[in-house]
Amino acid sequence: MDDLTSENGTALDPDTLVVAGQALTWQAPFTSGPLTALPLTETSAVVFGNDDAVDPTRWHDRFARGLTHRMAGEITIATVSRGLLDEVAGEHEENEMLGSAIDGLAQLLTELEEAQGREAPAARIVADACNTHAALMGTLTDQRTSVRSEGGFTVHTVRSTSADLRRPALERVRARVGLPWPTRRGDGVGGELGLARWCTVMQMSGHQMWSRLEHEAVLVTDLWLRNHPVSTG
Repeated sequence: MDDLTSENGTALDPDTLVVAGQALTWQAPFTSGPLTALPLTETSAVVFGNDDAVDPTRWHDRFARGLTHRMAGEITIATVSRGLLDEVAGEHEENEMLGSAIDGLAQLLTELEEAQGREAPAARIVADACNTHAALMGTLTDQRTSVRSEGGFTVHTVRSTSADLRRPALERVRARVGLPWPTRRGDGVGGELGLARWCTVMQMSGHQMWSRLEHEAVLVTDLWLRNHPVSTG
């Protein structure tokens, strides 16, 4: 990020670099202080003064598509349950199957509430980072987490080694770490919201998330969590 320049060739200040980098990382509009960045592609973003009229990007489109898939799945369970009840199920099976559908919907609503909240437990964020790596990379030969202090941040690092993906494929994976409903199939929708559930929380708290590759088969995600979060959006 340090070598990026503006359209007229002048060096960009650190605040601009951070907000642009986070917009690219999440592939979503990102606001920090007086600046808002809007991703145009996976590798380019425009930065401007705060504007309420920011169009949604593919992060939000993918979020909505995944939500639709999940809701449709839970409703299908309830519908099939009702049909089976008419044919073979008794009262016990009725309660169990409908209860499963209700639990699924309740879990989904909880995920959506967390995605809009202001609390960001480090352990939960790290766990979702680990799960996101696994969902995107498939079989792993190794996955490790570490913690260090850096200025006013506590940096949690998740380092995952793929069993079969190499650098070209992992470059595509890295670009999808911040997207919701992660899955190894690039155009698919996974079963869990993943690390993306914390996008809003991290933005409001001034946290940062960065991903990079090491060697030929290692994906690394650094979660920069402020020791004293402050509202930035």
